[in-house]
Amino acid sequence: MRSLAVAFALFASVLVSVSTVTPVLAQNSNQNSNQTAAEKQAEAEALISRLSDREVRELLVGRLAEAEARETRGPEEFNPAVIIYRLQRDMGLISEEVQHIFAAVVDLPAIFPAAWARFSADRKDGGLIWFFATMTIAFGLGFLAESALRPVLMTRPGQGPQELVESTRRKVLTLGGVLLRRLLLLGVFVGVATAVFVVFFDTTQKDRIAFFFYLTATGVFRVSIAMSQAFHAPKRGNLRLPLYDDGEAAYMHRTFLITVGFGAFAFFTCALFGTLGILGYVHELFLILVGTTTVSLLIYTIISGRSLIRKDIQSGAPPESPRARFARAWPWIFAVFTGFLWVGIVVRELLYDFVPYGAALFTIGLFAVIPSLDALFYRDAARFEAAADDVRAALARAARLTLLVVVTVSLASAWRINPLTMSDGGYATLLAEAAMQVAATLLVAYGIWQAVRIYIDRKIAEEDAEFAAQGHDPGEAEIGGTGMSRMRTLFPLFKRSVQMVLGIIVIMILLSSLGVDIAPILAGAGVVGLAIGFGSQTLVRDIVSGAFFLIDDAFRLGEYIDVGSVQGTVEKISLRSFRLRHHRGAIHTVPFGTIDTLTNYSRDWVIMKLKFRVPFDTDVRAVKKIFKKIGAELLEHPEIGEDFLQPFKSQGVFEVDDYGLVIRAKFTAKPGRQFMIRKEAYIAVQEAFAANGIEFARPEIKVTVEDEQDDDDIPATTHEKVRAAAAGGGTRLISHTAADAAEKV
Repeated sequence: MRSLAVAFALFASVLVSVSTVTPVLAQNSNQNSNQTAAEKQAEAEALISRLSDREVRELLVGRLAEAEARETRGPEEFNPAVIIYRLQRDMGLISEEVQHIFAAVVDLPAIFPAAWARFSADRKDGGLIWFFATMTIAFGLGFLAESALRPVLMTRPGQGPQELVESTRRKVLTLGGVLLRRLLLLGVFVGVATAVFVVFFDTTQKDRIAFFFYLTATGVFRVSIAMSQAFHAPKRGNLRLPLYDDGEAAYMHRTFLITVGFGAFAFFTCALFGTLGILGYVHELFLILVGTTTVSLLIYTIISGRSLIRKDIQSGAPPESPRARFARAWPWIFAVFTGFLWVGIVVRELLYDFVPYGAALFTIGLFAVIPSLDALFYRDAARFEAAADDVRAALARAARLTLLVVVTVSLASAWRINPLTMSDGGYATLLAEAAMQVAATLLVAYGIWQAVRIYIDRKIAEEDAEFAAQGHDPGEAEIGGTGMSRMRTLFPLFKRSVQMVLGIIVIMILLSSLGVDIAPILAGAGVVGLAIGFGSQTLVRDIVSGAFFLIDDAFRLGEYIDVGSVQGTVEKISLRSFRLRHHRGAIHTVPFGTIDTLTNYSRDWVIMKLKFRVPFDTDVRAVKKIFKKIGAELLEHPEIGEDFLQPFKSQGVFEVDDYGLVIRAKFTAKPGRQFMIRKEAYIAVQEAFAANGIEFARPEIKVTVEDEQDDDDIPATTHEKVRAAAAGGGTRLISHTAADAAEKV
């Protein structure tokens, strides 16, 4: 009730302060105004009487053309001199109208008795009492009909489960259903009340006008109640959309209803006074006071609840973030915007006949709730991003853009701007059309980008998960290693290309929407592109070469390649270069245009050949059987068995050297797995040779000394050479022949 008291105190102070204007000034101003109007009318009648019918028609057509030109002023009339002239003319009109309105203050207290007298005139005895009785009966029967259907259509507020509802979709659907049922009950009330009043009671025209005016005011007030209950949910905290607690929601709901209730009944009372014949400056003054009080109440509601609104709009954003700063400034921005908008409406009231009061009030009300709705979708997007739900996060962000489009269309409709029939070329019309086209373009482009981004990110995640599930790790690959799929390699490039193309298209559409001719821009871009192409041939060569390398599928992400000077695993691919990670950790950035030959170690399969040296007297057939058995065992190995494409097997004696027989074995495996298989193969061969009494041949030197020669007779240099050879090699050194050893001795 504090808000209501402030409202009526403000209204009373305005009346008292304005009524201090002296009646003498008002009377003189009215007399001067009447004399000026009479003189002008007499001059106009004298002029018309001297004109022929054809001249009158020409004059009328000319005046109509001038009026149409004034309504459809285009950019060619944007002349500073003309603007200054019209401004001073309008300021003079405003000054004159303000004087008349202030002069009407003395008549303001008398409009209520005058309206009552005119409303009660020409009635039989008890006629006025009968009207109020019939209206009360009609309203009462409407409420009874509504109350009878209420238990069927909805439960009482606060009933039902009170569990916390996280899903905004479920909240909106639930609250929307409640709002729809409330509006249906309101329709029953209005229908029954109207039928009772019109059908069963014989009333006069002014009685019917008064009834429908206050029935409409009641309907507007109750629609506002239903919408506020759906938005603030003062008794359903689990379904509340803003971040208010129960007390805060109840406060915002109560102050909002006080504002709307006062405005609805006051405006319709003012309209009723107009139908009763109370017109002129006193009626304009009354209307301005009603609107000013209503707007002041709404500003008071926003300012008094600024801490609650700031908490809701900020929605957990960091204190110094742009959103937090906007949340702190928004109540004051709203107050200034609302004040200026209402001043503009009042100025239009003083200058023109048609004043869009409804559009102005709708705009103010819309701006009061839009930040909270945007904060709701912002919180949803943040929550879904934290849960790694990209689809719902994108839908929440798209909902914010959709809200922008809906607000733009709603404001255009409220201000009677139809984008499909815009042809007058006025600045306001062009600006509104551009705003709607920009909003629609951003919404469509954002939807396309989010769909492409989510699809590509999901496919990349699936490819990475499958690659990891197969046990591959590009970071651990030496030479070789299975790379990723071709689509996994190209997906990041597709994503970047779509982003660039969409960005260029959106920029072109936005410029075109703002009235910029994009044909010269496109032509200039072509010329600049051609010049850049000639001036940066290396860059063009890199990009073109990279495109052909990717088309040829020469390499993929995760594959180990050699480009001559450097080698490593492909870690990242861009438009003009790619990055190689060497198996020792170094990173190489290689432009595509510098590649002459590219060797891929990770494609399809790899053959590994192993050499084993055995003594000359080793049974080669036995070794072949051992290798065959080892190959069968390795195929059954739980870790590497699946990596074989061809089993481990012997290739026989490869060569004979100075120290023994060189037997070679080979196997074919998946790229990158050959090193693990080689390790297990060496272990298996070592164990199998030990089990079968086969030794590996080792280089050694055999020194043969004749028995009759003592060690003392051997030159010291010979002993030193033998000891040095044994110590340096770590193995026994075997001479080629006994004669060589004797010769050395």
